[in-house]
Amino acid sequence: MKFLNNRKIFLVFVPLFVILDQITKLWALQNIFFNQNIIKVSSFLNLSPVWNKGISFGMFSNLENINFFITILTLIIISILFFWFFNTVNFIQQVALIFIISGAIGNLIDRFKYNAVVDFIDFHINNLHWPAFNFADTYITIGAFIYLFSIFTSEKLNNV
Repeated sequence: MKFLNNRKIFLVFVPLFVILDQITKLWALQNIFFNQNIIKVSSFLNLSPVWNKGISFGMFSNLENINFFITILTLIIISILFFWFFNTVNFIQQVALIFIISGAIGNLIDRFKYNAVVDFIDFHINNLHWPAFNFADTYITIGAFIYLFSIFTSEKLNNV
């Protein structure tokens, strides 16, 4: 029963992370996208408007109806992740899944609202730019790293 309570507490973080993601995207839409501004934050960070109609890094964005298929796939993945979350007893993996689920929902909302994902964080070194991303993408990345960490540490602990 204690794990169920932990899961309920963790699920509070999903809407909080999604709201933070959506607030940052609304800010970006109002301050960057509508006027096509590029805000130079530092020598390696810009805030730049990018509509991502494809999957990660904009791949397949020129395929017709790709948004429909990505939306359906994302809904299926989110359902699997929630099932996985409610069936795991590993605390670190629960944390990882909360991050991943939050990011997936944040980007899914964009696909429903705009038929694309709002990306605006642009890291670069001189003219070499990492593909633009958003807070939801950051959540997914953090969750993936936490999950990998949990795999490697649990294996290490089990072999001692």
